[in-house]
Amino acid sequence: MRAALRIPATIMWLTILWVALWGSISWANVIGGVAVAGGVVLFARRDPGSFRSTYFRPHWAIWYVLVVSWKLLESNLRLAWEIITPDIKTYTSIIAVPMRGGSDAVVNLVANSITLTPGTMTVDVKQHEGVDDLDDGDPDTAVARVTLYVHGMYTRDVEAVRHDILELEALALRAFGSPADYERAQNEVVSHLDLVPGRRIPVGVGGRNTRSGNGRRRDRGGT
Repeated sequence: MRAALRIPATIMWLTILWVALWGSISWANVIGGVAVAGGVVLFARRDPGSFRSTYFRPHWAIWYVLVVSWKLLESNLRLAWEIITPDIKTYTSIIAVPMRGGSDAVVNLVANSITLTPGTMTVDVKQHEGVDDLDDGDPDTAVARVTLYVHGMYTRDVEAVRHDILELEALALRAFGSPADYERAQNEVVSHLDLVPGRRIPVGVGGRNTRSGNGRRRDRGGT
């Protein structure tokens, strides 16, 4: 949705909810709903991210759901095996994961997806004020807008866990983020490969003209 249409759409939606709560359609209820909705939009807390355009790419959104569903199944099986076996293989810790791009909605999506997956839970989300003002549009110099703090049960390899979360962010941005935000996250995933030997970029995250950790461009198949 375009940023210019967001406020009118919000007022319209709140008005519909107001009329529905009254249970009857009348001029008084409609006018009252518009007044209440306008007041809510006017006095509610607004931040620069509220006026960003939103994006929706259905095929990548479906792929995101499939990936998260697979992670849920995989984590449940791993946790079940942990319960029925006598050896303790857990190694718990809290990991900080900087996120380079995306709206608050995308951040919430990633944070909730992590929490839904058995063995991991988002314990805190820290927003960095003033980051949008420092953004010069260059994906290679972008700083983190948000840092997720994630508790994990299997974090012996911290960088591998962090890499999984960065991949999830990139996939979410491919489905619901702007091209610039996706490119930032994608470059972060590629750069982080140097810390996770043997990893490859999964389907839905890779693209052409991504950068490696040493700053050189390298072409990857358009997966």
